[in-house]
Amino acid sequence: MSVLSSIKTYLLAYIQTVDADAPLWVNYLRDEPVDYSIVPLGGSRKVTEWISGNSGEREFLFAFQSARFTADEAERVGSIEFFETLADWLDTQSETDTLPSMGAGLTPFKIEALEFGYLFEQGTSDTGVYQIQCRLEYEKA
Repeated sequence: MSVLSSIKTYLLAYIQTVDADAPLWVNYLRDEPVDYSIVPLGGSRKVTEWISGNSGEREFLFAFQSARFTADEAERVGSIEFFETLADWLDTQSETDTLPSMGAGLTPFKIEALEFGYLFEQGTSDTGVYQIQCRLEYEKA
């Protein structure tokens, strides 16, 4: 299983507890809320390297996005609160070692939000895209 597929399966389980009918995509959001997407971000894959040169600690950076309504204040506040709750959930998951299941030779040890959720893009109607940047840290044997 790829790192991206591991993250998608993991986050889908969370989404289904808060919004069972909402889809989770990769690099895609529909125009209609509520949708979720994982967007891989650029950056270095290797954090540390073992002497052998081909293994060590790695990271996978990604943005977790959601198409949401922005028409009124309560909806905008609710969107920010959703991402705050998600960030807290990720912290708790790392603290309790409840991390994504990954393929052979890959061992996750931390998943976290790197910042607060925010309105990333205001749509032309009463919708917008909110996002939070995250990181999965894992070891490759």
